[in-house]
Amino acid sequence: GKTELIKMLHNHLFSKDKRFKLLTTREPSTGVYGQQIRKMLAEERDPQQNAERLFELFVRDRDDHLRRTIGPFLSEEGDGCNIVLCDRYYYSTLAFQQTQGIPFARILEMNKGFRKPDVAILLDVKPETALKRISGRLKEKFENLDFMRQLRSNFLALKDRLEDNILVIDANRKPQSVFEDAKKAVDRLVSQ
Repeated sequence: GKTELIKMLHNHLFSKDKRFKLLTTREPSTGVYGQQIRKMLAEERDPQQNAERLFELFVRDRDDHLRRTIGPFLSEEGDGCNIVLCDRYYYSTLAFQQTQGIPFARILEMNKGFRKPDVAILLDVKPETALKRISGRLKEKFENLDFMRQLRSNFLALKDRLEDNILVIDANRKPQSVFEDAKKAVDRLVSQ
């Protein structure tokens, strides 16, 4: 999944050029808001429950994460380039919170001031496959088939609704195939 792909990309970039400074991070972050989000996701089962509160926490967590972690890292001087690999970002908020019933325009407005990534890699997987892959883990509130179907639809619509550089990769395949597609996109960016 996402985490495995990020590890593979990190290793690839590190071996490609030792001047690359790499930060691998995730949302929700490990900060105070991220911890609150994780607690809510683990304890609640109804995807619609506390949608507004979760939305607020995700925006606060992102702001905090950018100020405390990502921003300072990207500002560091060096002889190479600083690269951030983030597991989830505002695209997840746009898709998840819209699926929870919060209007897209409102979510977009609350996230518009945040730094845009050079590329966002969206891993497209069938909802049934996604549920099967996560079934061994602790259940979270968003893990039901109907919710996952709508979520996938909302994620895929982002490519057309936003002007961001979003690459959709078929993640129903073996991890190495997914990695090869992602690697091509990342290599194009770092060679510029």
